[in-house]
Amino acid sequence: MYKELTYQTSEGYTVFTSHYLKNKGTCCKSACLHCPFGYTVKKHGLQFAEIKEEDFLQIETILKESHQEDFDWKSYWPQDIRFILLKGNVCGFFVKNKIIIKNFFLKPHFQHQNLSKELIEAYFF
Repeated sequence: MYKELTYQTSEGYTVFTSHYLKNKGTCCKSACLHCPFGYTVKKHGLQFAEIKEEDFLQIETILKESHQEDFDWKSYWPQDIRFILLKGNVCGFFVKNKIIIKNFFLKPHFQHQNLSKELIEAYFF
């Protein structure tokens, strides 16, 4: 579990982690990217994007950070795999069939925000 309180984006912005926000104890209703209280997802929802060949490294990185390097995601690509986005930021990806999500993987900073299979399905299907 990532215990850091903030991290820097590639653009140089400082972002509070869900660990920091949870330690505050209450939601500030600012729609923080890593809100552990569900406010940001409720306000902005989840978006989804198809994965292109140039995104393969990002998929591999998510799997490595999730300690799931052995997952054979390429056998599902392209029709059954999508990125999960929150406020335009990739937070993970999922593998689906026609009616359910079979597997999903989140970047470490998004793993403590209650992004469940059921929640993702509710926004996608």
